[in-house]
Amino acid sequence: MINYRRPKKEELKEIARMCALTFIDYPMYNDIKREFREPGRFLDFICEVHYAYIKASYKKSEFFVGEDNGRIKSFAILIRPYSEDVSLLDYFRVGALKLFKKASLPGILKLLNVLETGHKPGSGIKEHSWQLEALAVDRSSRGQQLGSKMLNECIIPYIKEQSVGDEPDTFITFTNTEINKKFYLKNGFTEFDYTTIQMSDSSIGNWSFRMNVKPT
Repeated sequence: MINYRRPKKEELKEIARMCALTFIDYPMYNDIKREFREPGRFLDFICEVHYAYIKASYKKSEFFVGEDNGRIKSFAILIRPYSEDVSLLDYFRVGALKLFKKASLPGILKLLNVLETGHKPGSGIKEHSWQLEALAVDRSSRGQQLGSKMLNECIIPYIKEQSVGDEPDTFITFTNTEINKKFYLKNGFTEFDYTTIQMSDSSIGNWSFRMNVKPT
């Protein structure tokens, strides 16, 4: 049985690596991946990217892990309505500048542009919506429906508990992979936007989703 809880600070590096392994093959990394000849160095860089974001947003977002027999199997970042954005100062404070020693400035700026463009469709409703910023599952545990369980047994119940009033809360997220598109539709989300993001040699899809979560 999966036990859901808040992660400890000393677990954040392990969680960052799990996130990196979850997302390393995503098309949003296509451009910057070309800068790394060795897969191991690219993985190390993506681990540092996720570690920097996790540390910078640790006090501004809701973090959850799914644990089974003492091992973290899933992780999610949930952003509250009207929450403060993670700023450049937050990144500087956690040492994100060292990322520029591992990848070029143009490469990092391209990656940031992809992420910013991916968020744009939901930016108009983000202020008054819950946002699922990340959902990662341990690679060795794929196929066990752990992502769906995290959503339906942890994240959505938490939103229901935190709701104020009788009106449903809006819950949004986005992805740039077809497989995740199917995952979110299967779990009750509705697609409200599709756009393409231009990369150096190609373009990638970006899907945005929403659902209404009724309070308990």
